[in-house]
Amino acid sequence: LLDSRQKLVRPLIDLNYRIETEYFKLSLVSGKRERFLAHSELGEMRIICPPTADFTDSNLQDWLRKVIEEALRRNAKIILPPRLYMLSMQHNLPYKSVKINSSSGRWGSCSTRGNINLSYYLVLLPKHLIDYVLLHELAHTREMNHGKRFWALLDRMTDGRAQALRTELRKYKTEI
Repeated sequence: LLDSRQKLVRPLIDLNYRIETEYFKLSLVSGKRERFLAHSELGEMRIICPPTADFTDSNLQDWLRKVIEEALRRNAKIILPPRLYMLSMQHNLPYKSVKINSSSGRWGSCSTRGNINLSYYLVLLPKHLIDYVLLHELAHTREMNHGKRFWALLDRMTDGRAQALRTELRKYKTEI
């Protein structure tokens, strides 16, 4: 969203804010104590908020985003590497290493040495789009470009749906 000065306006994180995806669920609930309490386990996070919380406070918004992003990072580190490894073995596309980062500019990248970087925002995507991004990066271990051979390889791994999945992925943003 843009405000009248063309400045990016993030959605307010308050008691109505929810994230509901296959791999990550977040809810904020009103509590009775005067302190915030974040309870996180694999795939789910609840933030218990004091009744006096001022959600318009920019420092509180920054803190909430940091807490949520850290939960996304922890979940991504548990979920993404094993999935990447399984797809790598299934398609015989070895890679050297995998790192999880906070990139908001791209879902993933692959270096010429086979090092794969994945954004922790991936866990907010549906499973089939996570797999598409992982397969896209694995395809780069063989084809370090977006030429015809790259797309042919990715098409073989996605049952001819590479372009459709690419189009669908563009509907999602790397943000909370």
